[in-house]
Amino acid sequence: MFIGVYGRALLVCSLGILGACKKESAPPATTPAVTAAKPPAAEPGTWYRARLVFDGVGDLPFFLHVPPVGQSGRAYVVNGDENAEFQAEWRDNEISVTGPWTYTSVIEAQLVKPSGALEGTWTRDTPLWGAVVRNFVATPIAAPDPRTRFAGSEAPAVSVAGTWQFKFEQHQDGKGVLEQTADGVLHGYVKPGQLGDIRFLAGNLHGGKLALSQFNGNAANLVLADVAADGMSMSGTMSMQNVWNEKFTATKVADYRFVNKVHLKEGNQTVSLKGLDKYRGKPTLAIIFATWCSSCNDAYPVFKQLYASYHAQGLEVLGVAYDLSDDEKSNQAQLDSFRAKHQIPWELVQVPCTPETWAKAMPPEIEGWDGLPIILLVRPDGTVQTVFGGWFGPATGADGEQLRKSFEDSVRDLVAAAKRPT
Repeated sequence: MFIGVYGRALLVCSLGILGACKKESAPPATTPAVTAAKPPAAEPGTWYRARLVFDGVGDLPFFLHVPPVGQSGRAYVVNGDENAEFQAEWRDNEISVTGPWTYTSVIEAQLVKPSGALEGTWTRDTPLWGAVVRNFVATPIAAPDPRTRFAGSEAPAVSVAGTWQFKFEQHQDGKGVLEQTADGVLHGYVKPGQLGDIRFLAGNLHGGKLALSQFNGNAANLVLADVAADGMSMSGTMSMQNVWNEKFTATKVADYRFVNKVHLKEGNQTVSLKGLDKYRGKPTLAIIFATWCSSCNDAYPVFKQLYASYHAQGLEVLGVAYDLSDDEKSNQAQLDSFRAKHQIPWELVQVPCTPETWAKAMPPEIEGWDGLPIILLVRPDGTVQTVFGGWFGPATGADGEQLRKSFEDSVRDLVAAAKRPT
């Protein structure tokens, strides 16, 4: 998940991402249901190749399945290896497709006869930008074909499969990993700077034109690039909901190790984080997060596994939420929903703030951060052993597994050190 620091407006949740800061009254508390991408072809209804219109950038396509006209029920969006679930409701020739969020995320469209197309808008209330509205159009298809996610017939000129080192105009260094089939079907992820990953990107390579997208009701991510003739470099634009559009260049590399640049300011060994003093004397995993942050939602299953493995050995966990609202009652409702969704057994506290006050409300000892989550491993004496910003989620494969193992090793060391006599 992403956001700006020191007054910059940056990406916020991978997936619902960057932007000019605006307060939202009710940020989302859950992420869409994600399963293996096995489209529910046997269910009655219609498949569409849908598009959001990003003015000045291009169209963001995705595959959408809705129930038959006149029936309400589940709808699906397919993004490569991800199925995102929605709820659809028909009213005569009008349909609403609603995402599983505690804030507005809805496609409202009219059935166009005799073609069967859908035309309307997608509206999302966001933590940073207020209401984002994008035009929506969809054409009925027999079934989702990943070769046609982005239109084009030109055979891929090269292979872009592999690891890519990105240079973003504002997020600076980033990493991407792409897989490609012989017919140019792509999927993978991109991680800009010290942020969470832009997850479950899917698309095509037509000639030397690369195009990737993801839509899950929270995120609307589009990556477009021109690939060099040798397939070793590219340049293009990363667009988040057509609010945040950032240019980049990228180079294919044999390997690229993400460098965590989130750290304590020189001369600091402790952090002034709400609720942390309560855990003095115990090794503690402290998580700075937001309930509406997709990367935070992706990370919490890992934290639960660490808690299950090491709580009996003394590990404590504390979650501190920054939900971009100064309405503590609303924030508490989000925390309660988040706790129930993830079945969290440890303490969650909130720090009321707005997009305008977020940076000032963060622990002043931490610098180099662009977004959430920020994870701290804290020794019993209150000094910080580890600081990490961002996340590698379920779309990142080996990188996500490597990060999980790194945290487990670090937690094991933290707990073991706490048991040694002083």
